[in-house]
Amino acid sequence: MAAATAGFTLGIRPVSSLRPHEMTIQRHVKELVQEILRDGVQKDPIIIDRETATVLDGMHRLAAFQELGVENAVCCAVDYSSRAIALGRWARAYTPSQAGSIHDVLGSVESARRTTLAEAFSALERREAAVAVLTSDVAYIVGRPPQEEVGAVMLAFDRIAEQLGWERRFVPEDDIDIELQERRRVVLLPRKLMKDDVVAAARSGKLFPCKTSMHAIDPRPVSVQFPVSELGRATSEGLRVRLKGGEGRLSPPGSMYEGRRYKERLLFLDQR
Repeated sequence: MAAATAGFTLGIRPVSSLRPHEMTIQRHVKELVQEILRDGVQKDPIIIDRETATVLDGMHRLAAFQELGVENAVCCAVDYSSRAIALGRWARAYTPSQAGSIHDVLGSVESARRTTLAEAFSALERREAAVAVLTSDVAYIVGRPPQEEVGAVMLAFDRIAEQLGWERRFVPEDDIDIELQERRRVVLLPRKLMKDDVVAAARSGKLFPCKTSMHAIDPRPVSVQFPVSELGRATSEGLRVRLKGGEGRLSPPGSMYEGRRYKERLLFLDQR
């Protein structure tokens, strides 16, 4: 079938066996719950590491299924060590309100040290700092490298920024330069992530904050459109029969899907 030829394995997995590595945004989970109740389908497979069942993509789908009491899910198991799966980071871009400045936030976060933008990026790549706080003309590095501190600093910054009424958006790390062209913008970027960090978070249950890692999977399997009402009794073999062993449909890099533009190719599994 299409997924197998792409190096993926589609199957039915118990929801209880899947290991998230990031927290979720509860508002998004509730929206997804309502969408599943309305449409009655699992739109996209949950993408997992074949060896550890670490969830690489689909944290909110997993949380929605847990809330709904859905026992099984369509999953796409991949070889996480493959070069076809690249690991990057999301950045948090904040627009400060009149209620506070970057110094109000940093004053509540320990171990912040002012530096240049170049040094901040270098410290993150060398994994010598937990996060960097960036503006158009100055940067701060905060904390030490351990995974637990990365999450703690990010959550503390999020909490204080929310209290000050700052608007928050998530942007790919490749778009940071665009964000910093706006002088009022404040960007928070975690240290460089390794695939071992992701698996360790899933195994330990010490999850990264929401939207920390960004996985590029080429091709990315999407659109399985499997009825949720059938998941309880579905089998992996039945799934393969349902998809009729077809070749799927590949869309080129840059395609739009569900309101988001993807840099990698998309592999549509439902034959539509």
